[in-house]
Amino acid sequence: MSLLGTVVNGVIVPDKGVTLSEGTRVRIEPEAIFEYPHPLAPYDREKELALLRESIAEMKAGVRGIPLKEAMAQIRAELNLPPADPE
Repeated sequence: MSLLGTVVNGVIVPDKGVTLSEGTRVRIEPEAIFEYPHPLAPYDREKELALLRESIAEMKAGVRGIPLKEAMAQIRAELNLPPADPE
């Protein structure tokens, strides 16, 4: 039997209210999530071009991105890296 669940505040909560008997041994394996671009995904030139065209259109329209320090802070948080040294 295979069940799915979500980690909430450090506790695995099974989907759809499934309950297990107290003391039941379980095996936990994180579900693989394949988001584009994934290193194993085949190269999709048309998708890359569409993303590039969208980015260029936003730039021409004056859409502003986020400051470099904020972007780097997000990257550090995603990779569980320590905060940058204050300058």
